[in-house]
Amino acid sequence: MNLPGKTDGRLENRSNVFLSASLVTPSSSSPVRIRNLSPRGALIDGTALPLASIDVQLVRGRLRASGRVAWQDANLAGITFDEEIDVSAWVRRTEHSGQQRVDHLVAAVKRKEALPIGGKATPPPTLNSISVELDQISIRLASMAGMTTEVGEELIKLDILAQRLRQLAEGAQF
Repeated sequence: MNLPGKTDGRLENRSNVFLSASLVTPSSSSPVRIRNLSPRGALIDGTALPLASIDVQLVRGRLRASGRVAWQDANLAGITFDEEIDVSAWVRRTEHSGQQRVDHLVAAVKRKEALPIGGKATPPPTLNSISVELDQISIRLASMAGMTTEVGEELIKLDILAQRLRQLAEGAQF
């Protein structure tokens, strides 16, 4: 890929990654994906990226790197950090309090086991109970402060799936 601002004589290798992060400017914050990373910079992609020379902070979990936009072209931008970062810390899987629980729930679903909710095993789900749970999840997500148009469109798809599940549960055809 031929990228603006890329020089052939880079002093450091970049790690190709696909990491979620936030890009914070003096006036906004937006989600981005880190596409590659080195101790002195990163290639990010996202929508509405700031123009070159804007001071930014790249944030991933508890990690923060201050710098500035070296170049920007459409949905890609190069960030130059003010100080070197520990790349291994940035690419390490970020754990949060609920991740282990989510991993266990996903494994239980794959094994077709009853899901432990609140420390207690629950009966196997029905189409109707799955539909109700999807509705509840959609409502919680829709009320979150950082809701974006893209997420809203995905919530509409979840609502349609919940309706279809209800129809299946009732024996209706769609």
